[in-house]
Amino acid sequence: MYVSELHIQNFRIFESLKLSLNPGLNVLVGENNSGKTALIDAVRITLDTNSAEWTRITESDFHNSSDTFSIKLKFDGVTPDQARTFVEHLTHEERYEGVRHSVLYVTLTARRTDVIRRGSRLIRTELRSGINGDGLPIEREIRDYLSSTYLKPLRDAEAELSYGRGSRLAQILSSSKHFKRDGVHFEALLKGLIKANSEVKNNQGLKDNRSDIDRYVKELTFNTDKFDLSIQMLGSQEFDSLNTLERERAFQDILQRLSLVLDESKPMQGLGYSNILFMATELILLEQENSDFPLLLIEEPEAHLHPQLQMKLLKFIRDTYSDTKSATFQTILSTHSPNLASKAPLESMILVSNGSAFPLTKSETLLDSEDYVFLEKFLDVTKSNLFFAKSVLIVEGDGESILLPTISNLLGRPLENYGVSVVNVGNTAYTRYAKIFLRREALNGSISKIPIRVACLRDIDLWPKDADSNVNEVGFKTLKPRNKHFWLPRSDPDGETFGTAAFDKRKSLQSFEIMHEDVKLNLVDLQNTHVFVSDEWTFEYCLIRSGLAEDIYDLVKSKDDPAFADLPTEPEIRAIKIYGLIESRSLKTDVAYRLSQKLIEDYSGTEGKDRLLEKIPAYIKAAIAYVTEPFSSSPVVDETATAAAGTGSE
Repeated sequence: MYVSELHIQNFRIFESLKLSLNPGLNVLVGENNSGKTALIDAVRITLDTNSAEWTRITESDFHNSSDTFSIKLKFDGVTPDQARTFVEHLTHEERYEGVRHSVLYVTLTARRTDVIRRGSRLIRTELRSGINGDGLPIEREIRDYLSSTYLKPLRDAEAELSYGRGSRLAQILSSSKHFKRDGVHFEALLKGLIKANSEVKNNQGLKDNRSDIDRYVKELTFNTDKFDLSIQMLGSQEFDSLNTLERERAFQDILQRLSLVLDESKPMQGLGYSNILFMATELILLEQENSDFPLLLIEEPEAHLHPQLQMKLLKFIRDTYSDTKSATFQTILSTHSPNLASKAPLESMILVSNGSAFPLTKSETLLDSEDYVFLEKFLDVTKSNLFFAKSVLIVEGDGESILLPTISNLLGRPLENYGVSVVNVGNTAYTRYAKIFLRREALNGSISKIPIRVACLRDIDLWPKDADSNVNEVGFKTLKPRNKHFWLPRSDPDGETFGTAAFDKRKSLQSFEIMHEDVKLNLVDLQNTHVFVSDEWTFEYCLIRSGLAEDIYDLVKSKDDPAFADLPTEPEIRAIKIYGLIESRSLKTDVAYRLSQKLIEDYSGTEGKDRLLEKIPAYIKAAIAYVTEPFSSSPVVDETATAAAGTGSE
């Protein structure tokens, strides 16, 4: 049995939500304040947890000014044994025509009343079964059966594993299968304590101290008061004479005196390894309890762990509790770590954004099976930043990933102020990454779009005719059958000549019936994901053509090359000449780094910004504006002022 659906109405950031969950691993990703913690808390306050962490509903849990909220969990995969346990609470639904199966709904409803207690309005709650939350009340026994294991973020693991009343270690050991109350280990532990305490009690020093205390007591009391002073401890009685309550009290007393350390030779251990130790004890308990409904809730397991330990932890959870390994063991995990996100199965991930949640399963996204295989292999730590961004710039090469942050900053749109991640995916895979953000059902408007703006910068990769080596002396491209679809003459088949400025790639492709590229383009130019195609050829070529020709030529020319003033004056021929030097000398990345520094030196300040704005290709400016804000508006200079930037739907 597992939680298959989570329904929320007016709880914290969520006004209305229906979320499908995997039976195994579920990884919640997204920026801060997107709702990840609220999702985990929704589950744990409905079901309770077996941790010492107490959950109390407060007025801040209600969405905006609402006076009620509800959280409904749907449990699927109910076994015959579980059906007998929940027989009064089950709902029988039709899975297929004529085929019904049993599911369990548990709904928590909270209402704010007008009664004021301790300065706050009294909140009344009820927990009921039934698809509409109007079934029988859920008994305490049922709620205990459904309780989950919760590992909170930034936990004080060392304190949890230390001795003392309320110690989590004592709770875990007390529930261990190795300490059955009628078992040999339980009896041996108590008998050992009785024997040790008996020796302590008969210590002559203690006896002498008892006599001294007794003497003072007699001096301070009346003669008629009769006292028989003794030092009490377990050991005065034999094991067989202890009743059940006394045995349990003695057992708990032993456990509360224990602490757990990773290495006796190093009593002071770091926070990271303390967290690993704490999680290990919790997972052991979960395993030993052999519950019919094991549910593990983990918030930010990366706390205090370096990247290698983070990945080892997720690998353990993935290998041990994945769908294929154990479909009855469910884990819901939230993270801010690109390291963890890069190692999680893509289908296990749920993107949480702006009070909505979007599972990345095959049935929900526009990704196909081959896309999932590809992304499992190539979605690394750097690219996984896209799961935590307000907006995303997907680019094809190093030039874009190096220069776009600099250009954006100089134009008054610093990407970090808008929560924008630049993701370099190479020149063949951009559609795979873009489709992560595209929802299958959003195509027909039945569900909302992911409120994250995604701009894909694409090179048109169709060179002008003058770049062909057979046409012009500065040309360096050779037309081959395998790449003929990437060459564009200056005229379309009907004889209409395109201008020397930008031309429409989509129109041209359709005119030449090159449908493959056109299909790829339209496949991802959907919802909040838009494709911005270079006006001409490549990113670097466009920078040369648009006004940075001299800046770039200064970076690529050798001592034997002519001065810029001596280059051909026709803009296109000159651009081909400069771009040919970059390609023939394999200077793209080097030029990008050096141009970035040169732009900072030459175009900083308001006057420099205005000059640079005139020299940047239109498609680049449009992409930057899309993921930040239009250049007609004032730039944002403070992150707090940009909390909502780039998250609206079109």
